[in-house]
Amino acid sequence: MKKYYGHVIKNYAKAAYISAVLMFVFAVLFYITGNKLPAAAEGTAAIVIFAAVMFMDRKRRDDIRNYLSMITKNSGAVSGSIISGIPIPAAVAHIDGSLYWYNDKFSDLFAKIKLTDNKIENVISDIKWGEILKSSEHYEKKIHVNDKSFMFAANIVRNKISASADGEDKVSVYIYLIDRTNEVELKKMYTNEKTDIAIINIDNYDDILQRVNDNEQQQIITQVRRCVNEWAQEGNAIVKATDRDRYYVFFEHGYLTKYIDRKFDILYKIRKVGEDIKQPVSISIGIGVGGNLSENDSYARSALDMALGRGGDQVSIKDDTQYKFYGSKARDYERSTRVKTRAFAYALKDFISKSDGVIFIGHSGADYDSMGAAVGLQRAVRALNVKPYIIYDNNSPAIEKLYNELRCENEYKGMFINGDEALEILTADTLVVVLDTHRPSMLPCPSLVEKAAKLILIDHHRRSTDFINPCSLIYHEPYASSTCEMATELLEYMNLGSSITPVEAECLYTGILMDTKNFMVKTGVRTFEAASYLKRLGLNTANIKHLFNVNKEEYDQRADIVRTAQTAAPHITVARCYKKFPNIKVVASQAADELLNIGDTHASAVVYPMDNGVGISARSLGDINVQLIMEYLGGGGHSTVAGAQVTGKSVDMVVDDVINAVKEYLKNSTE
Repeated sequence: MKKYYGHVIKNYAKAAYISAVLMFVFAVLFYITGNKLPAAAEGTAAIVIFAAVMFMDRKRRDDIRNYLSMITKNSGAVSGSIISGIPIPAAVAHIDGSLYWYNDKFSDLFAKIKLTDNKIENVISDIKWGEILKSSEHYEKKIHVNDKSFMFAANIVRNKISASADGEDKVSVYIYLIDRTNEVELKKMYTNEKTDIAIINIDNYDDILQRVNDNEQQQIITQVRRCVNEWAQEGNAIVKATDRDRYYVFFEHGYLTKYIDRKFDILYKIRKVGEDIKQPVSISIGIGVGGNLSENDSYARSALDMALGRGGDQVSIKDDTQYKFYGSKARDYERSTRVKTRAFAYALKDFISKSDGVIFIGHSGADYDSMGAAVGLQRAVRALNVKPYIIYDNNSPAIEKLYNELRCENEYKGMFINGDEALEILTADTLVVVLDTHRPSMLPCPSLVEKAAKLILIDHHRRSTDFINPCSLIYHEPYASSTCEMATELLEYMNLGSSITPVEAECLYTGILMDTKNFMVKTGVRTFEAASYLKRLGLNTANIKHLFNVNKEEYDQRADIVRTAQTAAPHITVARCYKKFPNIKVVASQAADELLNIGDTHASAVVYPMDNGVGISARSLGDINVQLIMEYLGGGGHSTVAGAQVTGKSVDMVVDDVINAVKEYLKNSTE
């Protein structure tokens, strides 16, 4: 009512102002026309009306000032009664944050704390007084008091009427606590009762069943189903088998925390089933959360693809913004079936034959695996009478010897180009093939991938959230030892016969040799079969040895790095290098490999300086997943070979980060 009354007063005042102005105008017109008496009357009336309006407006302003003065006076009994009657905890503080007034509900809430002249920061630890003063007038923040949720609200009131003697404004801060406990609990209840969807996939299902007899097949299926049902019962979930190797599980979101706290022990139970029959049995789980049923189904599918792309035997949780990963302690097991490889080889051959050119691009700082795969696959392009190109970024000291030898060959002249040249020759019919990486941030020319109309990806690294998309074809096989192994199998199914030269066979073999650490890690039957195929094509292993020879200076540098090794955790060693020399990345990776030969070291990491920050090179014998460790630092890679780059920190600081990442990895391990 008061608000309405004030509004009416304002409208009448405006009307009176307008009337006074009109009367004054008429007075001037009467005077000009010689009607002096009406002019005097109109002018007098205009002055009276104007003076009355000014008087009323000034009186109204004085009333407002007096009301504000009454509210802000500390000893005002009437104002105190009004504020005391507010049905929520309320208080008033000085500019320094000390309390000088509060109502009964506020004192009851903080009954165990002395309030008078106490700083609000001491009463409510979640509040920073400086943040309140920085706000213009109003400040809000969610806080918790005595297991209850409140909205803390503060209003800054400046009163010029009650100014102090030195002329400064008197400032008070009015504080209110609005109880939001019921709303928070209701929201929590609503969130916990939403339905999450989990898709469980049995890894290598077909391969496992081919290795066992009928009785063992039934035993595996029965035990896996029992484990899934027991896991579902823990969350009052509904289980539906949609295929022989896939289950859908529906459960309330509130049970997800329970599953996480137990570190998804179903992964360990399924692995135990395989250990009992000496078979690599494992499952992958994709869980969709945060949306409606349709959205969660889509999230779960994407999460399962991510889990499988990272090697399986793990849980991936996805909402509308991010992925979270749990588990993944088992080794990667190769797949014996080659149906996917054969189908991809035929599709790749068709894409090449319908292109006016093929550009191969690997990751920045190319290694023998990416370069070897490119050199091998370019032979297929030539056999189909299409022009091949390979992007070389001049930042690959690891393969400098191989690159210098290849570009001297007449057949390969003009084949190596840089990113700018690739963009110039790119057309709508040009095929771009990405090798040995799936992360656009690791490419020497990301714009080439963005502009390519036809894009194919071939990679063996465990999948990260940063994935090149969309692609015309994707051949992503984290079970493979190397991209060169995958390329060798593709060439075999393309039926190119003897068109592959011994030099190209040596390039492919070198990539396999490097990524398997001389066939020591991540090797399977298909790895040796690929090497055997290359041997039949004229591979001479003796010709490769010179590529790995190092001079005495590099050998000393590597030894100096190894000498700094320290134990980060049982079986995990970390070394460092402070000097930045031209081939530091190569020497650091060699030092990381060398550390695996020392004592009972199963995993190693070398931290070294780079032009744009600090690099980390990590290696493992396979039982420790260095990719997961590097992901804590923003990197990635493979379970046995991984790395990361960190900016804005020193070498020693990054070493501490690596040690903390190792501890976090061990803490979150399933076993």
